Amino acid sequence: MNLLQTTLNETLEALPANGIAELSALLDPAWIEQALEATGKASIRRRKLPAEHAVWLVIGLALFRHMPLWQVVQEMALTLDSKELPAPSASVQVRQRLGAQPMAHLFALLANAWGRAHAVHAGELRVLAADGVVWSAPDSKDNRQELGSGQTQYGPQPWPMVRAVCLLDTDSHELLDAQLGGYGCGELTLAADLRGLDHSITLFDRAYFSAAFLLRWQQVGEQRHWLMRARDNLRHEVVQVLGQGDWLIRMPVSPRARKMHPELPSHWQARLIEVSVGGKIRRFITSMLDSERFAAVPLAQLYRQRWEVELGFREIKQSLQQGRAVLRSKQPELVKQEVWGVLIAYTLLRRWMRLMAQHAGVEPSRISFHTARHAITGAINTVHLARAGALPELLQRLLEQARYFVLPPRRTGRSFPREVKRSRSKFPTKNASQRAN
Repeated sequence: MNLLQTTLNETLEALPANGIAELSALLDPAWIEQALEATGKASIRRRKLPAEHAVWLVIGLALFRHMPLWQVVQEMALTLDSKELPAPSASVQVRQRLGAQPMAHLFALLANAWGRAHAVHAGELRVLAADGVVWSAPDSKDNRQELGSGQTQYGPQPWPMVRAVCLLDTDSHELLDAQLGGYGCGELTLAADLRGLDHSITLFDRAYFSAAFLLRWQQVGEQRHWLMRARDNLRHEVVQVLGQGDWLIRMPVSPRARKMHPELPSHWQARLIEVSVGGKIRRFITSMLDSERFAAVPLAQLYRQRWEVELGFREIKQSLQQGRAVLRSKQPELVKQEVWGVLIAYTLLRRWMRLMAQHAGVEPSRISFHTARHAITGAINTVHLARAGALPELLQRLLEQARYFVLPPRRTGRSFPREVKRSRSKFPTKNASQRAN
């Protein structure tokens, strides 16, 4: 351990004054060091691209999505001792040595220290949302064999895919946890490993309706509530009438679920509420059984916040990744590493946007992600051209100029019915005349 620490210290001391050391303004190097040590990836040998530089390289691939790998190394000044730019193969090799585990560990450290530790509204139950998202990967033999892909009536989809399930704070859009797997790994399987949060309400869609999953979610912590839309064919019997359109219900646990999870009871209880939303009757099911503390109508209105996780995914895939549908990496381990880099990059940006919101005295959701991303990545992009201390100074300037990044308050009463262009769908067809209107 002493040799490791000495080597790491020598590496940091050798960094150019206007190089990677500047990036500590965004991310404490101690966390990178901790992630590398915990996963056995810390660099002992002094290379042109040590492991701590490789971590920043992976993050840089997400921050500068339009740049090739070698240019990311150059733009972020990631070479050691101001040496000449290494060959592109060196960058690939350092990513292979690093693997995905250190990035996953680093993401967890950041989520624990930032998003999970600090609520936007103190003293209230935090409102979270969980959902799945997929990324397409290059169609290499290894990617298709290990990651898998979807199947349609016309055959396999053109790209292998990696799936993630993410837990997001709906007030700040900060990621609190994430789990990755191949396309064949179901959302429920990945979600079972998510770390919930005490004193919270998590919003799920109906795909997460599972007695084993939901009972475990609410029982492993303190006040870990959940809320979702109720299925139309929900099997239940009323145990108690709590109010108008409000019932305590009892539901059977399927034999298959009890076979897989022998600890499950034969029946379980939840609360079913029925309210009118936009002239339509909507039913919701929840673990929040106290009808006096959690009134039915506010709960139904609260469920609208589930769409915040979809907005978060849009920020990641459309703004951060600039709408590029396919990842860079041709090896499954590097695909997962790249996705962790994307999630870390998003976490870093959201952290600074949270600070900007505090400086401007507004909610974090009022800071424009697209504009702030351009400003923050632009500051990083000038590190190797500027004098020492430039990045902290630029980031401080962004805080002082935070009011220019504030969006108007969201309009209320807006409606966006789900429509698709494909004709083979249960949803209304969106044609040219409708789009013109």
